[in-house]
Amino acid sequence: MENNEQKEKELIVKFKVINNNIQTQVTTKNVTPQEAIGLLETAKDQLLENLRKNRKELFTVKNE
Repeated sequence: MENNEQKEKELIVKFKVINNNIQTQVTTKNVTPQEAIGLLETAKDQLLENLRKNRKELFTVKNE
């Protein structure tokens, strides 16, 4: 019996800036390196498009 259930895919990129040093942490779940690159390119394109449209809310802000 074939399992046609789609696996959840997740790509989390976390940036920390401490004393002008940038630390990057990438976590993936069921994502190939090629898919991760594609997702990052898509996110970049969406951000640039929002900038071109002068959108004020580019990011969801989470204050910890």
